[in-house]
Amino acid sequence: MTDSKPNIYIVGHTKPDLDAIASAVGFQKYKEGIGEYNYQAIRCDRVNAQTEWVFKQYNTHLPEYIPNISGMNVVLVDHSFSESRAKGWENANILEVIDHHDVKLEDIIPQSITIRPCGSTATLVAQKIFNPNVLISKNISMILLSAILDDTLGFKSPTTIKLDIEIANRLNEICKIQDLWEYSLLLFQKKDIWNTLSPSEIIEEDIRNIEINGNWFSISQVETLNNRELKKEEILKELIHLNEINPLNLRLVMLTDLLKGNCILLVVGKDIPLLEKELNSKVIDNTLFLPNVVSRKKQILPILQKIYT
Repeated sequence: MTDSKPNIYIVGHTKPDLDAIASAVGFQKYKEGIGEYNYQAIRCDRVNAQTEWVFKQYNTHLPEYIPNISGMNVVLVDHSFSESRAKGWENANILEVIDHHDVKLEDIIPQSITIRPCGSTATLVAQKIFNPNVLISKNISMILLSAILDDTLGFKSPTTIKLDIEIANRLNEICKIQDLWEYSLLLFQKKDIWNTLSPSEIIEEDIRNIEINGNWFSISQVETLNNRELKKEEILKELIHLNEINPLNLRLVMLTDLLKGNCILLVVGKDIPLLEKELNSKVIDNTLFLPNVVSRKKQILPILQKIYT
């Protein structure tokens, strides 16, 4: 009679992007490759159109939808902040964290932590796979490679480090994509569906709610191939409406142009003067143009952290 190990569930953040879902699935495959079959990738929220396309394209089922992780043994991937965790996390046993963002672990003590400020959590997961030479299928390799290319903006994001490129190239030895930039553009197109969404859906599609020293702000990222085509007046109107219902210190929406490498920043909230002071720029009609800004993690969040710490 063999002892069965308790199930351990691998989950990304709420409002998951491709990196969060791919990292959960990739980590499950890594664990299976070293003989640990009690790990299961799950998701706590719906996925975006790009993630759905990638998993369908590479004939892989999306992780099971489990919105509440209360009472579960859990590995967190692609996040650590409590604001981004699945419902019920307070009553979950969080065993491990794998992430490429800033760390916020004051309220949990995982047994294992893998944190590195690289461009993608999928990079760190694939590195784990390659270290013991775990065999993975071409489909899983394609999913992990897609996540790295998307999160690093085809290696053009300032978050990209040498490790991202090395791991992506190693995955591509399996995938054999001839032109990684052309494939990156295809990935960008699959999530550039903003004209089909309402202003509220656009704001909520990729949003991070963050608290620093009692100050709350949100940053939504809208990645597009042409930010001038977005209906920013309608988005701004909805942003103002949301802040009237539930005021935050700041609400920001990044309209990021992936081709030109710039950002139109929409901003509302009582702390606009603090943002203006930090940027040494005037917010006009709740709008600010930021050249050479594409990263929420590397370029916008540090500004707000400086304001509130």
